[in-house]
Amino acid sequence: MEALGLVCMYGLTTVDDIRTRQIRMFQVVFFGIIGIVLEVINKHHSWNSIIGGVCVGLVMLAFSILTKEKIGKGDAYIVIVSGLYLGFMDTLILLWLSSIYATVIGFFVIRKYDNDLAYEIPFIPFLLMGYITLIIIHHFGGIL
Repeated sequence: MEALGLVCMYGLTTVDDIRTRQIRMFQVVFFGIIGIVLEVINKHHSWNSIIGGVCVGLVMLAFSILTKEKIGKGDAYIVIVSGLYLGFMDTLILLWLSSIYATVIGFFVIRKYDNDLAYEIPFIPFLLMGYITLIIIHHFGGIL
């Protein structure tokens, strides 16, 4: 159920992020509430892990504010909600995998646009790619 909720959230917000470079807060709040309800019902992660996962997103939100949104606030809100579903360690792994994907694709985008380092790319599609990779990793036995 967790996987379905996150794939739906990443899929819907990816479309918005690519088209408009913004996300709808309604979707973030909606999937956040679903994440809380699922956790109360299933008790998949400890509350400490969930709080840690949310804190990963809050740190990202702080970086967004400090860098005047070089990292989008919407991306940080999506990571906060991801922390509700995944807990601390999987949220860190998701962010790490997504950052690797964004770096690799970003390199090619910068090369294509004549080394313009100010070119912005949406991050949520990389969160989707990172989450799919995380599902595959867990399916084959996991990292930890």
